[in-house]
Amino acid sequence: MFRSAHRTRLDRILAAVEIPAMGLWLGALCGFAFIFAPAAFALVPDISQFANLTTANLRVLAEVGAVCGGLTIVVALVRSLDAADRTNDIVRAALILLALLLLAFETFAIVPAMAAITDVHSPDFADLHQRSMEVYGGVVALVLAALIVAAVRRDA
Repeated sequence: MFRSAHRTRLDRILAAVEIPAMGLWLGALCGFAFIFAPAAFALVPDISQFANLTTANLRVLAEVGAVCGGLTIVVALVRSLDAADRTNDIVRAALILLALLLLAFETFAIVPAMAAITDVHSPDFADLHQRSMEVYGGVVALVLAALIVAAVRRDA
């Protein structure tokens, strides 16, 4: 597809788009999980305000994930068109696609159900919160795995 002289340059440009997109998404996910959520829980006394704040942040994270994940998939597939390590590119795209599917499940099924529960000490909320942490952790693990796969990609 690409002439040999331009292939390496184009591949490096595409990598310079793909890898930061995954890194930005992973950083945002970890920032929410390890910094924002614990701090908000400790500092916001009104549980309904906490729920609204958390829901709004998760919505923005879903948008960031959709943009970064979609960009990553497109770039990985373009890179796979003329690559020595095509399998690596397809695996990365598949990992990100799975992360986006989990993110959609979190965004459209779990978060609204959690927001609808008024008693955060109820067993129903605890079950949903546990499921949310597992799904969110799955998204983090998949994006991290895709980033690692990008790091071990062979150029030639």
